[in-house]
Amino acid sequence: MCDTKQGVRLHLTLAQGDLILEGLAELPFKQVFELIGKLHHQAVEADGGQVAFVLSHAQLRLVLAALGELPFNRVQRLLHTLHGQIEAWRKLADAGETSLSEN
Repeated sequence: MCDTKQGVRLHLTLAQGDLILEGLAELPFKQVFELIGKLHHQAVEADGGQVAFVLSHAQLRLVLAALGELPFNRVQRLLHTLHGQIEAWRKLADAGETSLSEN
């Protein structure tokens, strides 16, 4: 994960992206329809097993809230992956190698 001017970049598999979409589908449509469309568009453009999803900070919070509504045993690996990316990003930020600006 890295923080860019466009937002937060998450490197996930298509299966992990599908799990995020499943969680978002449990939330009110009005809150998530734009994000679901954005994720779908980014996944369609992917040409391999991994996708670089770019989300705003608000969209990342919505994704984490959606994952929190799913059973832990289904999302634990994805949360572990996200945690690892966040920790790597924080280490880079501490070393002054990335921007921490809010979008």
